[in-house]
Amino acid sequence: MSLKKFNLLFTLTLILFASCANSEEAKTLDGNWEVTSIKEMSSFEAPPNFIINLETMKVAGYSGCNRFFGSIATEKNDLTFHGMGGTKMACPDFTVENLFITTIPEVRSFSFNDSFLQFKSETNEVIMTMKPAIKE
Repeated sequence: MSLKKFNLLFTLTLILFASCANSEEAKTLDGNWEVTSIKEMSSFEAPPNFIINLETMKVAGYSGCNRFFGSIATEKNDLTFHGMGGTKMACPDFTVENLFITTIPEVRSFSFNDSFLQFKSETNEVIMTMKPAIKE
């Protein structure tokens, strides 16, 4: 094999491994997620978000009006939230907040659809969708 062919093959292999590593990295619960839909709602003035830490099994974020925090339990694709709490600020509109806090207890599993994280109900219905939050 000529040196040019070897270098080309080596470069293509590196690119392939790098792209696989990046796609696997994106498919983890760990990180900061911006909610794009909750059930039928997909328009938010300020979208809710999740910060999920798999090392500590903690979750925190913004629920549409208030900040929330709690713990998660996960095994394979099963996911449940525990010990949830939050701030109690007065807000002009609780529509998103109420939908968010009533949907979280329904979550039983998660999956990925491209780079989107989906929370699913006991019947496997997608009840919340998130995208990776842009780091500022």
